[in-house]
Amino acid sequence: MKLPAVRIAALFMTLTMAMSVSSCTVVSDIKSQINTAYTNLSEQELARLVINAIEDDTKVADSFSEIPDPQLDGLTYTAFYEYVSILRSVSSGHGKATSFRILSEEEEDEYFSKVSGSKYDLRSLDEYGELDVIELCYEEDAEPLYPCRFVLCEKEDGTYSLAGAYVSDSIVAYDYVSHYFSTIEDKNTDALSAIIGPIYPESLYISSVISKKADFVIDYYRDKVISDIEDYKLEFLSPVMVTFVIPETLDNDNVNIRSHKVSLYIESNGTTYIDDVIPSNDGDQLYLCRDGSELVTCGETYSVQEIIDILGVPVSQVTDGKVVDSYTDDDDTMHLLYETVLNYDGASLKFKVEYDDNLHTEWTGTLESIRLYRDSDYTVSDIVYQGMNLSELMLIYPMIDEYEYVYSYEFEDKDYEMTFIYDENYNITSVVVASAR
Repeated sequence: MKLPAVRIAALFMTLTMAMSVSSCTVVSDIKSQINTAYTNLSEQELARLVINAIEDDTKVADSFSEIPDPQLDGLTYTAFYEYVSILRSVSSGHGKATSFRILSEEEEDEYFSKVSGSKYDLRSLDEYGELDVIELCYEEDAEPLYPCRFVLCEKEDGTYSLAGAYVSDSIVAYDYVSHYFSTIEDKNTDALSAIIGPIYPESLYISSVISKKADFVIDYYRDKVISDIEDYKLEFLSPVMVTFVIPETLDNDNVNIRSHKVSLYIESNGTTYIDDVIPSNDGDQLYLCRDGSELVTCGETYSVQEIIDILGVPVSQVTDGKVVDSYTDDDDTMHLLYETVLNYDGASLKFKVEYDDNLHTEWTGTLESIRLYRDSDYTVSDIVYQGMNLSELMLIYPMIDEYEYVYSYEFEDKDYEMTFIYDENYNITSVVVASAR
């Protein structure tokens, strides 16, 4: 993609006045008419007509009619109208545009890096030709957080045109993510499931899982999103990637306000993704359970006798006798800590312990991890068990797949995680609850 050197194109009342090359220049009349005597409009003239349409809805038809057919690049009036309407929704929040500028090569590299740096295999923008990025400038908002930008295409003969295919495909992508927001706003689970469902393989994501995810998304927007849908900010618009920023959402504790980003991606194979990673409602402390009763939890301190009273005598106890940690108390006494593992039928518990006798039979220690490794009566928090399918897991935690199947929570100012090992059929073979690394 050819990216031009630094150029500043200010909108003056006449085309003969000098243009600034370093910053946006205030103009006396951004809506001045174009001298249509030229066969081809210059890039500056073409940009000004687009901006006229952006600034004033009543000027859309006039601007469109003044662009020669070859420079429309196949763009219809309907598409032109929708495109400038989208840009108007971005521009209107910044006040009256007074000038424009053409991004420098470095700035364009940064702008388009949003596409090239994506984790998805996106379609290349090179197929849309040599693109220049135009940015509107404002007297009242000199450095807008979400600037209004559009592209023009430079042809092989050095002339410029609207980027017809780029604009049309950008509208399709924009409408797709707008429809996504509308289904959430309407609380339409079925419609939302139809949007998000196709990207998930049916072998794992059964219909009930997709519906559960859709319900979770709708609940999140209802309970956590403060911003109205018309206040969502368009951060980036292209045929292969569209990004919105929701300015105000609540965190899980309903205390702090933060922004939330939603992006649409279209891969080279045509697959469309909505990347809307909803914060999960994880955070509840997890317990080892049996027959519905909470037994023990990571982070708590137990004596060996307390464990036996709670769980019974273990099948085996394993320790290698090596010191794994130590600390010095207020009396300058050194305390040595060892690792010991108690094995039960289907569950293993690892402790960091300090022995209370010389025979190393009595100890007190902190439960470091819990592992379920075989079908048994043991579960995690009475809902997660060894042998369950990941589809079943996602009916409980609909967003856990978005976090690489890791459940996180905090206890006593320490972070803990529940992780899984599963086989080729997505059946869980092992569940581990342990402190986060």
